[in-house]
Amino acid sequence: MKGKLKLISGQRIESPLNQRTRPTTSKVREAIINMFGNQLEGKSWLDLCCGSGVMACEALQKGVKRILAIEKQRVTAQICKKNLTFVSNSLDHSFHIEVKCREIISFLKKGPKDKKIEFIKDFPNSEQRFDFVFLDPPYESNLYEISQELLLLKKWIKNTSTLICECSSKSLPRIHNGWELNKEKSYGSTSLLILTPNRALNYFDDTDSMH
Repeated sequence: MKGKLKLISGQRIESPLNQRTRPTTSKVREAIINMFGNQLEGKSWLDLCCGSGVMACEALQKGVKRILAIEKQRVTAQICKKNLTFVSNSLDHSFHIEVKCREIISFLKKGPKDKKIEFIKDFPNSEQRFDFVFLDPPYESNLYEISQELLLLKKWIKNTSTLICECSSKSLPRIHNGWELNKEKSYGSTSLLILTPNRALNYFDDTDSMH
């Protein structure tokens, strides 16, 4: 069984109807696009626990040039890929879309140069780190802090990157000391934590600052 989700643009995409998938609400998606919409053009987007891909679809419509979406459930990952492909058919900018059915921690441990990431074969000299990361695991999971750490340690991000965490307003996750809280917004039972790398900690080599 599948349901339907409506993007901000009005376009409808598929939503998996199961208890384990909790699509980002339109209110939260609109808040993210209001915050970052005009910064997304030409940027790269890493979507962790992507579910139906609804947030990645919103980013794609705002001009993101690269999306890598990770989802553990195979059927849900297939729906995500179908949705991103469907949305991409109406766009005129060039982009690279990849959906991986993987568990996010084992995936993040491999780093962005993982040979199984097709982008590396197609764009060997391109910037492989991500400008935006959207992290939306099950609210009660312990995936927030370890994901924050691996994004830094395995060099998935740049020193200018933004990490958007969607979480429960009732139990905000801890913030790893490699990140700084830039903004915290609450939308009923859901909150957004906007994090940026703590540049005082030396996670980045000197070449990063040139990008």
